[in-house]
Amino acid sequence: MTLIDDLNKQLWVVAAVGRLAGRGLLEREADPDDEVSVLAQQLLVEAGWLDTDPVRPGAAVLAGLPQGAPLSALGGHVRERLAQAVRFADGAGPGWAESNRELVRFRGRTSGGIVRAIMGRCCGEALADAGSLLDVGVGAAGIPIRLCGEFPGLRAVGIDVSPVAVEVAREEVAASGFGDRIEIREQSVGELAEVEAFDLVWVPQQFIPREVLVEALPRVLRAMKGGGTLVMALGRAGELENLMFGGGTLGDEEAVGLLEGNGFVDVRVWGGDVVTGRR
Repeated sequence: MTLIDDLNKQLWVVAAVGRLAGRGLLEREADPDDEVSVLAQQLLVEAGWLDTDPVRPGAAVLAGLPQGAPLSALGGHVRERLAQAVRFADGAGPGWAESNRELVRFRGRTSGGIVRAIMGRCCGEALADAGSLLDVGVGAAGIPIRLCGEFPGLRAVGIDVSPVAVEVAREEVAASGFGDRIEIREQSVGELAEVEAFDLVWVPQQFIPREVLVEALPRVLRAMKGGGTLVMALGRAGELENLMFGGGTLGDEEAVGLLEGNGFVDVRVWGGDVVTGRR
């Protein structure tokens, strides 16, 4: 098998995961009359990604599923990554630049559960007590919608530099019924002007260019209330993928130094992919 043959097979394996996940066919046997799905399942079995008797996702599939995300989310996850890879192959520069409204919507709806799990792990008490949230890079507003649904006293502001994301987020917020508690702005975190306004701040470092993050952290600290908590996710993918998402790779030690150097206290790393700090 040539290198190109192997690459082609792997692409079809990944695409098969995406196709079957959205149809629930990673957990049950395909209808014998559905030849495409039957062959897709066979391909995943051969690759070791799907177990049989009964049909269920293999360890390789489950290992790639973020905590808090449903198995069905793998379908959108695969489509999103393949679209990003196509943009990269076409010569796109670094930065998250998804313009497909449905993929933006997918990421938003999935991120709510993922970030809720992260916050429960590293700042559950602060989350329960929070009255105000800032979501940097709000996407389709999945995080504030999820948290406002769980915590009736919470109000949120979501900011994003993507006009497409902001438009989708406003639609999602209107549909959620939380329009009186969630404000969506087209704004860079580097332009944040609030003072002592937020109890909890979510910052996904992997999507924020390094120079913007460095400039923004003093503004984020100023926008937090005394005792407020910053939760910053760090990119876990490879160097190139992190760069193409926009934020590049930020190691644990560098992340701690960056927060402490900007006045955050009680800085702590959680599991190598999240760092928290307080004002």
